[in-house]
Amino acid sequence: MNLQTILYRSGLLISVSVFVVSAALLGFFIVKVIRLVRQAHLVAVPLLEEQEVEFAEAGRVVLSIEGPRATRRFAGLSYELKAPGGTRVEGSAILIRPRTSGVSKVRLGVEGYEIDRPGRYTLRIVGLGAPQANDSEHRIVFNRPYLARGAAYVVGIVLSAVLMVGSIVLFFLRPGAPGGGA
Repeated sequence: MNLQTILYRSGLLISVSVFVVSAALLGFFIVKVIRLVRQAHLVAVPLLEEQEVEFAEAGRVVLSIEGPRATRRFAGLSYELKAPGGTRVEGSAILIRPRTSGVSKVRLGVEGYEIDRPGRYTLRIVGLGAPQANDSEHRIVFNRPYLARGAAYVVGIVLSAVLMVGSIVLFFLRPGAPGGGA
């Protein structure tokens, strides 16, 4: 067996193996990021000036706004959350805002809250004004923070995609391939 045959067989085996593994990893990370976003969802409420929101468990939550792409309905609004006893829950600004985009809707994290205990909280939106015709397309969504794990999954998606493309390049550059090396 000559060197070219060994390189050809090794290149073929390596490129196909890396392609299969990277394709499996790509699928794994995509499923994980979609599942993460779905599991982080706690409650969604319509866009109303004041309403009650039920939290089933204590912990950190993120208030997100959701609406059609390029909507201006949330401009200039502020949010107040009050605990069951009427005390105000202090919101904290989010430095790196999580953003989830679909074909027609966008969700953007605005403020974080620490929920001390489960119960019915009152959400008040300051500056909302009179109801508008397209208010049914807008929502306030509360979810668990997921930015750090989501970013790790996105890095996994990018790296597995790079490996996948690299394996395709290796496949076509192996010796004996059409247009390949020596």
